[in-house]
Amino acid sequence: MSFSVASASLLKDLYARMLLTRMVDDGAYELWQKGRIGFAATCRGHEAAQIGSAVCIEVGRDFTLPYYRDLGVVLTIGMTPYEVFRTYLLAHGRPTADGESEALSKPAASERQPVLHWGYQKRNTITGAAPVATQILHAAGIAFACKLRKESAITVAYCGDGATAEPDFLEGITFAVQHQLPVIFICEQDCSDRHSSPLEDLLLPDELERRCVNGSDVIAVYLAMQEAVKRARNARGPVLLEMRVSRSLVGQAEVVLNQEDGKSDPLLYCERLMRERGLWDEEWAAQLNARTREEVKQAMEDALRDAS
Repeated sequence: MSFSVASASLLKDLYARMLLTRMVDDGAYELWQKGRIGFAATCRGHEAAQIGSAVCIEVGRDFTLPYYRDLGVVLTIGMTPYEVFRTYLLAHGRPTADGESEALSKPAASERQPVLHWGYQKRNTITGAAPVATQILHAAGIAFACKLRKESAITVAYCGDGATAEPDFLEGITFAVQHQLPVIFICEQDCSDRHSSPLEDLLLPDELERRCVNGSDVIAVYLAMQEAVKRARNARGPVLLEMRVSRSLVGQAEVVLNQEDGKSDPLLYCERLMRERGLWDEEWAAQLNARTREEVKQAMEDALRDAS
C-alpha cells in the first residue's frame, strides 16, 4: 500500500485515535471486572476498521449508524471518553450493595438495555435498536430521504458478523441498490476463527459495488473508504465494504501482542508501517501513551464520580 510522505501526520493521527479506542475499551473491561457495569463488548481488533473509515465521515453533515461494538466509530465521530463511560454506566445502572447493577437487577430495565445503543444527535449519529441488522434498513431509509431532498449527505451503516444472517441485511442493501442511494454499508467480519466469509453465501445484487478490505490495515481501510465516499457523493450508488478483522478478548490481548508479525493487531500493524517508513518515534510514542492513559483514567474517574 503506497501513500505520500505528506501522509505522515495522518498516520500518526490514526494511530493516536486507535490507541485511545484501545485504552477506553480496556477501561470498559475494567469496569465490568469490578462489577460496575454488566456488559462490555470489546472492539479489540476492530480499531483500524472503525477509525480508518470513520475519519472519512463528514461530521454534522453525514449520518452514521454504528453497531454496539463500534466504540472507535463514536469516539472518532466526536464522543469523548467521559461520555462513553457515562453511556456504559447509565445503560447498566448504579451498582447495588451486592455489586450487581440496578439495570440488571430489574428485568424490565434489562430488556430495554441488552446492548449499548450508541447515539449522538448533534453529530448525526443514530441510536440503534436492539434487534440485529435493523440499522441497515434505517440507513437505507435515511439515504432515500436525503436523495429525495437532494441533499449532499451520505449515510454510513456499520454491522457485525451476525447481521448478515438477518433478512434486514439483504433487504436494506437491495433497496439501496434499486434506488441507487448514497449509502455505505460496512460489515466488520471477525475472521479470527474462520477463513471464509458468510457474505459469500448471500445472493447480493449484481449492481452492488463491493470491496473486501484488510481490517487490520488502517491505511487500506482509509483509502477504500475514501473511494466509497466519493462514489456515494457522486450519486453512483451504494457500496458494501467488508472489513476482515481478527477480534480478540481483552484477556487474550497478550496472545495477540506477542505475535511476531503483528498482522492481526491494528496497533502493531500501524506501528510496523510507521517503522518501515521511518516515521516511528519512540519518544513521541511514549508521550502519546502516557497522555492518552491519563486522559482515559481521568475520564473514568469523572464518570464514576458523576454516576454515584
